[in-house]
Amino acid sequence: TDPTWVGHGVGVVVQLHGKRYRVIAHGASGAHLANRLAGEQVAVKGTCRKTTGPYSRFDRITHVVGRMTVESVSEEFSEGSIAVRAANRMRGALRDGVALMPYSLQSLFAGLVIGDDRDQSREMVNEFRTSGLSHLCAVSGQNVAYLLAVMSPLLGRLRRVPRWCVTLFLLLWFVALARGEPSVLRAAFMAGVVATNALRGKPMNARSVIALTAMLLLVIDPLLAWSIGFALSVGATLGLAWLSHPLEKIVGTRGGMASTIAALVGTMPVSFAIFGNVPLMSLIANPLSLAVAGAVMMIGLPLAILGGIWSPLAVVVSWLMVPPVAWVAGVAAVCSQISPKGWWNLCGWLVVAGVIAVRMRNSANRPTSVAG
Repeated sequence: TDPTWVGHGVGVVVQLHGKRYRVIAHGASGAHLANRLAGEQVAVKGTCRKTTGPYSRFDRITHVVGRMTVESVSEEFSEGSIAVRAANRMRGALRDGVALMPYSLQSLFAGLVIGDDRDQSREMVNEFRTSGLSHLCAVSGQNVAYLLAVMSPLLGRLRRVPRWCVTLFLLLWFVALARGEPSVLRAAFMAGVVATNALRGKPMNARSVIALTAMLLLVIDPLLAWSIGFALSVGATLGLAWLSHPLEKIVGTRGGMASTIAALVGTMPVSFAIFGNVPLMSLIANPLSLAVAGAVMMIGLPLAILGGIWSPLAVVVSWLMVPPVAWVAGVAAVCSQISPKGWWNLCGWLVVAGVIAVRMRNSANRPTSVAG
């Protein structure tokens, strides 16, 4: 996997003889691993043992069978397969394309576009979590939809079978670029199901698509059932599929409030069980930031890659991306500061539920004129 800083060491997951081991390396070994990317191959000397302690369950969920105590790491390495090299070079071009942005905004840009939040500060992570915007840094169906929207001029010129093949290739490419996180797997798989049904001429509604996607992914990897990211992604999609349309009749379509509430309701069981809190401020933060973040997701990826390929364009891309990314960061920072805590947050949700209940009753009792 891509290296992350763990205290004063470097943490990675390595695959040895088909089995995965978690490594936290220090000193020269850590420095060598810090320069490697996901999918690359390097000679590592160390001692493997089974995982014990409080993190053993998390390791099992992510298919990690043990820990490795590293003694040395070779300076020589292999860049891996063609697919791995292509994905890593594309990610490198993406970083180079916005290299002139402030570092904190670079890390947020990477989170918005490909879900890479490794370089985000602890303060920024807490701000996005407290304001209810942490989902923006997890690749989801929104990213996949924007990718296909950008490519729609090309896809629209192709016949059905070639269009289906190119769509699946784009989805596989994006999964590799985003490192195959559970949320991107769900989003890409759903898009693949929709594209396949379009090819067959038998469209399915969103509820059937998400149900089929969840079942097939759990058959492929049953341990996804324990993944928090997968549960949140599926829950948000279920909320949108079942509740967004009824809520639009109650709260209207302005500002995306109906879809925001629907997604929050879908994720509430998991959020309360794991984090013990669902920020009320997300009802304000999401409408303020979703459109801007969506613009970054839609145009940021192709522009940054072009800027990485042609360096003079990187100046323009970096300058162009600063205002929208700074806006999203600012919304998260301000909303996290004024977000109610504890019982105040719960009381706020009770008020929201009461308002929705009253508007539902009023809508049901509203007289209707029928002309005939």
